Amino acid sequence: MTGTPLDIDRLPIPGAGFVWKRLPVVDDAWFLKPETDRAVAGFTTRQGGVSNGPLGKLNVSLLMEQRYGDNPIRTFANRDLASRCVGRGVRDWPSTKQIHSATVVEASNRRVDADGFWTDDPERMLAVTSADCVLLAFVADGKIAVAHAGWRGLVSGVIENAVRAIEADTVYAGPAIGPCCFEVGPEVIEEFSADAITDERHVDLWIAAEAAARRAGASSFYAARLCTSCEAELFYSHRRDHGETGRQALVARLPTPQEGHE
Repeated sequence: MTGTPLDIDRLPIPGAGFVWKRLPVVDDAWFLKPETDRAVAGFTTRQGGVSNGPLGKLNVSLLMEQRYGDNPIRTFANRDLASRCVGRGVRDWPSTKQIHSATVVEASNRRVDADGFWTDDPERMLAVTSADCVLLAFVADGKIAVAHAGWRGLVSGVIENAVRAIEADTVYAGPAIGPCCFEVGPEVIEEFSADAITDERHVDLWIAAEAAARRAGASSFYAARLCTSCEAELFYSHRRDHGETGRQALVARLPTPQEGHE
């Protein structure tokens, strides 16, 4: 992942509700920003970081960095860069193990196994990671949540739980593996409703995520509709790269009272 930094004209057009932003400190550190003034959030790409090999460049997974024998300091440097999407530092990342569950908890300083977090504290930052699964930001007045939704977590109810945890009215679903590339067997197909099944072998996770969010009470839903498997220059993809890949992130926080009055 080397060469000429990506220019805005070379970036794919995201779905409604998202805009591309670039961190001024790194030419190719692009991220997708949800268009809302009730949250400060960013979906990172693989561009702009310091990881090597199959993890190049902006890998945020310590586990993957250790697996490929690279220096974990690189991951912390990447997380620090990713955190600048929301104007915070790496020390603020929650400590978690994502387990493809429906578990959504209030963010705290303790380590937990969960796939969703919520907070009403403007001083706390939330973060989840993926390499094909849907990452989602949930917005309500004075509260936000984030979730990691693979197909197992999605059908188990992680999105509904995140919406209900904060009574979210608006949901933003970031880049994920699209229906063009998410080929599955009949045992997975049968877990989804007909509107999310594009043919006998493919599922649209964004459509399934929207249905789940609306069932739980969200009134607005926005999907980036950028396929992590297709956009190799921009995103990590577990399926495309046969597991030899890094992770991108969604980082989010509430605006401070000062920012809310700008």
